[in-house]
Amino acid sequence: NLINGRPNIVLIFADDMGYGDLHSYGHPTQEYGAIDDLAAEGVRFTQWYSADSLCTPSRAALLTGSLPIRSGMVGPRRVLHVDDAGGLPKNETTIAEALREQGYSTGMVGKWHLGNEVEQNDGRHLPCHHGFDYVGTILPFTFHFLCDPKRVRSQRFLMKIYNLINFYFLSFIIHLLKYSIPPPNVLCPIITQSTPQFSLDKMKTKCFLTRNTSIIQQPIVPETMTQQIVDDVKYYITKNKQGPFFLYMSLPQLHSAMMCNPQFCNKSKRGIYGDNLNEMAWAVGEVVRLLRQLQIDRNTLVLFISDNGPALELCFHGGSSGFLKGGKATTWDGGIRIPAIAWWPGKIQPGINTQVLSSMDVFPTLLQLAGGNGRNNGNLDGKSIADLLLGNHDTEIHKILFHYCSDRLMAVRFGKYKIHYHTQPLPRYGDNCPDGNPIEDLITGLGCYENTTTHKPPLIYNIETDPGETHLLDPSNQQNVLEEVEARIKAHKATIVPVKSQLGNSREILKPCCNPPTCVCNYPASVT
Repeated sequence: NLINGRPNIVLIFADDMGYGDLHSYGHPTQEYGAIDDLAAEGVRFTQWYSADSLCTPSRAALLTGSLPIRSGMVGPRRVLHVDDAGGLPKNETTIAEALREQGYSTGMVGKWHLGNEVEQNDGRHLPCHHGFDYVGTILPFTFHFLCDPKRVRSQRFLMKIYNLINFYFLSFIIHLLKYSIPPPNVLCPIITQSTPQFSLDKMKTKCFLTRNTSIIQQPIVPETMTQQIVDDVKYYITKNKQGPFFLYMSLPQLHSAMMCNPQFCNKSKRGIYGDNLNEMAWAVGEVVRLLRQLQIDRNTLVLFISDNGPALELCFHGGSSGFLKGGKATTWDGGIRIPAIAWWPGKIQPGINTQVLSSMDVFPTLLQLAGGNGRNNGNLDGKSIADLLLGNHDTEIHKILFHYCSDRLMAVRFGKYKIHYHTQPLPRYGDNCPDGNPIEDLITGLGCYENTTTHKPPLIYNIETDPGETHLLDPSNQQNVLEEVEARIKAHKATIVPVKSQLGNSREILKPCCNPPTCVCNYPASVT
């Protein structure tokens, strides 16, 4: 039975999965898997939008129910780097904190990307400080392009050149210093960055796993990473099967690098990307099987959502936005319209929902289902869709959604219309892949001000009849729409209170490193 009418909640978050990646969303060669089972047995959403088109801000919005501009999780770099001192501010209430107040046990496993440290090794931005009682294996940063050991080896020639330059640079510095010895915080970075080992370790610093606040693996061993995450999830759910519990399972797939367990490699008709998606689907299937084995599946709501659109520039290592225009980092629909599925046997009826919804709706929805106040209070941008999930009504949830790039309002979804005030360049498949494989993890539309196009009058599309944003409407025939949108934008901007940006405050000393100076460790995995 439900615990006082409240469900257990498993929130599964995919990384860089495009709208057209899943079999159930129409991909022609992707194998059918456990995620497609969820779609068949639950409700599949066709107009679900992320609050941003990149990792850090979209995750901040998911966990807080608010646009990332409100929490300062925006900036020129757009995402947190491993040496940033910033992170999700402690005064921002997360889903985990809100549900814990309702008596829920809370757990988190997988990718975080909302900050690491303020001071060396303090872990102040990690999930254990944001309402999660249990924190298993996590990636504080991401599954970076450079986490591929083969790619590190291919960089060795370039590293030799880099190290030679550093050697002469170090010699020049020593010549300038003569007999004056600088303090350690100046000398150590100069020396370490001029050694071959540290040059390779600079790659390792992007690729590490932690448990609570301690590094347990550096660099990441990709073949075992998904299994570690699944083991932690099984431990947490089994321990808390009496409920109610909230588990945030944030999967590292399908972000580059594309690496998989041998059980899944070279198996998909789609290639390496399909292999990775199949491994992800296996992980989701393991969770569902456990819920059924423990006989708590009918007491548990499972939400599966992607953080943003696919990295189209990465060719076979990138995903598909289907019939949508654009991809990751852009505010074209291919960058922000994402697959989303809700599954709750006996409560959610199978079907397809075409409502315009947002990942920011997750916070108030889960809070309402948990018995809290899920209404739109203060500057919470999300709205509860609990009644919609349970089939109690299907009235319009969002009349308008605001789409930002950093702190710049780029576009608006208003009813059936999409209005673009500024646009980023479209990624072109293959630009970065001379031999079919990407040479770098480059994303075309990262800029929010530079390399963008301003539209006066704005571009306007009818998304209901033109989801691919290919047929421009004549703005002179849409003046009433544009005037109402302008009024709503003005009212919206009046609610935005300027806050300090959390992105871009880099400090060399914050680069993670276990067992310095080698930055190598692999401690035995422990789920407890």
